[in-house]
Amino acid sequence: ALLKTLEEPPPYVKFILATTDPQKLPATILSRCLRFSLKNMTPERVVEHLTHVLGVENVPFEDDALWLLGRAADGSMRDAMSLTDQAIAFGEGKVMAADVRAMLGTLDHGQVFDVLTALLEGDAREVLEAVRHLAEQGPDWNGVLSEILNVLHRVAIAQALPEGVDNGHGDRDRVLALAQALPAEDVQFYYQMGLIGRRDLPLAPDPRGGFEMVLLRMLAFRPADSEDAPRQPL
Repeated sequence: ALLKTLEEPPPYVKFILATTDPQKLPATILSRCLRFSLKNMTPERVVEHLTHVLGVENVPFEDDALWLLGRAADGSMRDAMSLTDQAIAFGEGKVMAADVRAMLGTLDHGQVFDVLTALLEGDAREVLEAVRHLAEQGPDWNGVLSEILNVLHRVAIAQALPEGVDNGHGDRDRVLALAQALPAEDVQFYYQMGLIGRRDLPLAPDPRGGFEMVLLRMLAFRPADSEDAPRQPL
C-alpha cells in the first residue's frame, strides 16, 4: 500500500521521510525517493547557534561550556539543544564549564595542555603533578592518552600548515602556541611514544602507573638535540 501511494500520491500530498539509518530502508522505497544526505554540523556552527539561543533567552553561559556541548553533540543540533537544556537544569539556570564537564563526565581539556607544557619544560616533577590533578577526576587513562595524541596531531598540522588548524575544540590559540614552542621532532616522537603507550597500557599492572611511565619515557628518550634547543615560552 505504501509503495502504491508513493508511486501515485494525491496532487496535494508531499511525503518527507527522515531517517538516520537509510540503509535499513527497502530498496523499493529508496528507488522512489529523491534523497538528500545532510552533513553533520561542525562544533563551530553548533557553538555559534547555542550562543545566539542562550543570548536571546538571557541564560548566563561560559564559552568553554558551549564548546564542550558542541563536541558532545557529535554534529547534531538536536542533540546539542537537548544537552543544553540538561545543562541549564544541572547548573540551576546557568551553563558553566565545570557543571557541563560534571554532567558529561568529560576531561578538562586544559589539563591535557598542562601535561604537554610540563613535557615541553622537561620537568618530571611538573609532569607527575599534572598527572596527580588528572587522577582527582578518576579518568580513563587510555582516553587521556588518546586526547594527548589528538592535540599532538593538531600541533603537527599547525607546524606544517598553521591555517589548517580548526577551532573545533575552542583551543586553536593554545595549539598554535604549542606548535611554536615544541620542536617538530619532539612532537613526532611524543606522538609515536603515545601510540606505543596506548598499545601497552592494558598490560600495565596499574593504569595510572602505566600512563605515568609513558610520560616518563617521553622525557627520558626525547631527541637529544631538542634538550639544548631554545624554547619559546607559552
